[in-house]
Amino acid sequence: MRHARSTSYVLLSIFTLAASIVGVATTESGCASATPCEINSDCIEGACIDGECKRECADSERDCQPGYLCHSGQCLPDDGWGGGGPGSGGIGGAGGTGGMGGAGGMGGASSSASSSSSSSSSSSASSSSASSGSGGSGGGPTKGELDLCAADGECETGLTCEPMWKNGPKRCTRSCIADGGCPSGMRCSAVGAEKYCTTSDVGKTCANAAACNFGCLEGPGYCTVACATGSDCPNGYGCMAVGNPPTKVCVKAEALCESGNTAACIVPAACDTNSLLVGACTLACTTNADCPQRASLLAPWTCSNGLCKRPPDVYGPLPGGSAPTEWHCDPFGNPVNLCNDAQHMNFQQFSIPPAPAVNCASSVTFQGQAGDACVDSCRYQGACPFGFSCTAVGNIQGGRIGLCLPTGGGEVGAACANDTQCAFGYCSNGTCSRDCTADGVCPNGTTCTAAGGPSPNVEGMPFRKCL
Repeated sequence: MRHARSTSYVLLSIFTLAASIVGVATTESGCASATPCEINSDCIEGACIDGECKRECADSERDCQPGYLCHSGQCLPDDGWGGGGPGSGGIGGAGGTGGMGGAGGMGGASSSASSSSSSSSSSSASSSSASSGSGGSGGGPTKGELDLCAADGECETGLTCEPMWKNGPKRCTRSCIADGGCPSGMRCSAVGAEKYCTTSDVGKTCANAAACNFGCLEGPGYCTVACATGSDCPNGYGCMAVGNPPTKVCVKAEALCESGNTAACIVPAACDTNSLLVGACTLACTTNADCPQRASLLAPWTCSNGLCKRPPDVYGPLPGGSAPTEWHCDPFGNPVNLCNDAQHMNFQQFSIPPAPAVNCASSVTFQGQAGDACVDSCRYQGACPFGFSCTAVGNIQGGRIGLCLPTGGGEVGAACANDTQCAFGYCSNGTCSRDCTADGVCPNGTTCTAAGGPSPNVEGMPFRKCL
């Protein structure tokens, strides 16, 4: 509910909550330190040996056996550092708008695959980034996976030229059966009688199903996709059964509501006006797995009394990209933002602006600095809402996490000043890149390369980017 000031919100009654956790620090470098561990992915460098993070190596030739390379203090096979296996299959599509393959895991599918099966990702160039694919005879197809295209004949063998969303740009892409057979951030969508990997359009504005790859939630007016759990949806969206017959799809929780005004909520009763500073939509659930999934290092959502409940460090529902941020005070008098994931940053400057001056006695919220925007953390499997890309440029608690960064027009290899200018939401050293950590896929002319240095793992995998 809005106050007379157009970007401020009237507060609900003050509540009692635990203190907020430390916010994400959006820098690419992590501070390595000796820490206790249980598994290798707990370690920024090295491996978990006898409960402590220890370096196994410093030099590949001297310290690692043949066929292995030294990466961040750990000997790893040089034929691939990606994690995860094939997708888990999933549910069938919701009829009427064309079926959607079930939600699978984030298995690193080979970019040369022409079928739906996924395979281990490679630290070397994927087929989409190796050579022109012309087969030695002039005039052959030269474009690889994720390259922009105009017609099928431009794409390498096993790929076709398809729109990434309805009426969107076309890229060379592979056929698929389930989401797990597609690169990170993509979904297996029906295109006519076939299924192809397309960009996720969850959250894209729509009036009917014809505007979406899978289907449209016409009440709140955004595209959605079939899911098995909240892990198949972007952070800020959970997985809930809707329609008749019921179909589990991604449902948005990042929306304001109040008593008597719950139009933004799929379930009218799912408007939380008790535990937040402003009212926020939530969704029905059976288990915690139905609820939105933040980065694994952050406090999780929980399912309580049939409704998804935000973690204790979250005070509002403002979605990723919402600017300017809004602020007020927690029960202890500390300024807190009202972002749905409790994280904020300046996308252009890649910095975390300080909190504004806040009057804790005021009944309205206060705007953050110019350029200060809410940002959601993300996991590769769930990816990000439409217009954002999951890129592991955040650090928290000594680990690397993904953040949903706005996408722009710059293709991989184009000059850039910040992430928002790049098609895959990632500007690295003045050049547009792509986070290929989970899938090993890069556009033609670039390779999926380990970041190098003391770079923390993300979701148990060494961070990699297209260079």
